[in-house]
Amino acid sequence: MKNRSCLTTIKQKYDALTHVEKRIADYIIADSGNVIHMSIAEFAENAGVVKSAIIRCCKTLGFDGYSELKLSLAMELSKNKQLNFVPYIDESDNVQNILEKVFSANVKTLHDTAEEISISVVEKIVDVIDNSNVVYIYGIGTSAVIATDFQYRLTQIGYTAICFTDVPSMKVSTLNIKEGDVAFGVSNSGQTTATIDALILAKEMGAVTACITGYPDSRITKICDYPIVISTDEIQYPIEAISSRIAQISVLDTIIISLSARHYDEAVDRASKTREFVNRGRYVTKENP
Repeated sequence: MKNRSCLTTIKQKYDALTHVEKRIADYIIADSGNVIHMSIAEFAENAGVVKSAIIRCCKTLGFDGYSELKLSLAMELSKNKQLNFVPYIDESDNVQNILEKVFSANVKTLHDTAEEISISVVEKIVDVIDNSNVVYIYGIGTSAVIATDFQYRLTQIGYTAICFTDVPSMKVSTLNIKEGDVAFGVSNSGQTTATIDALILAKEMGAVTACITGYPDSRITKICDYPIVISTDEIQYPIEAISSRIAQISVLDTIIISLSARHYDEAVDRASKTREFVNRGRYVTKENP
């Protein structure tokens, strides 16, 4: 069976579903605990749809059929129970309740991402960055923080990386891109127009394009050479969800550490000099102790 989380997949693909498929998806989300025990005939009757529509919906979601979907759903519900994952914040929750829900959501996101991420794509991104001239990184809004951190970490281990977090600069920067450069976009929704436009322009200039997002069928995955898709069944906050950022940072850390491992001695030396530089306020060399 494919390593796929049913509820997470539904939320990632929901906007692309047909009207009938959304009805089926809504029913699964609303009564998932009972769905795992239902036959397809019972499901069809309870949801008010025909059995063939259920099969089509399963296929759309990436499952071979209803039985595989139910098995995935059962496994996901079991994992949620083990991790104490509750997919909502209630207005009556106190700080302790909220802390437990936030932490369990973050742990679940890390588990799901580790299980479902394409290692081959991550390995390819490590390769292209390692052989790049310049890495251009794009992200706006909440993604800007992730993009800026990635740029700093790359610079710290010896790569030339530039981060752009405002729309005009993102587009203008692409005029400087050449073959051998990498353009990397950060967009959890995968629909951020400015980031997508910058990546398209960068690709036209000869850059290899990559991104990190939370939605496998989003616009950004379609235009990038190497899209990384994290898996996040976001808790329902009264503000923008944040657990996806934990997974993004962890994946980008994996890239940074993989690059460091390829140039281990140099990375250790640079880390040591960076600590000395920060602690003493000036660059330290053997000639200038």
